[in-house]
Amino acid sequence: MIDFGFEFRILPDNIQTVTTIFNSKTTCITHIDTSINSVRIDLLDETIDEINTIAKAAMNGTKLDGKQYTYGNLNRDV
Repeated sequence: MIDFGFEFRILPDNIQTVTTIFNSKTTCITHIDTSINSVRIDLLDETIDEINTIAKAAMNGTKLDGKQYTYGNLNRDV
């Protein structure tokens, strides 16, 4: 197994018995063309500035650019 040094945060919910695995980078999917009019943003350790940047991108439907962001692969099974 190759270790790329990424850490994926695991957040268990013992009440609903659901475990969420977060990507090691901020995942940006605002560039997907859909007709939705609301989004859910899960935040863990972001600063106020990062939260504002993420919220503005979500509201405007723009991509977040930089090494700290990933665009994921929504068609990939885990």
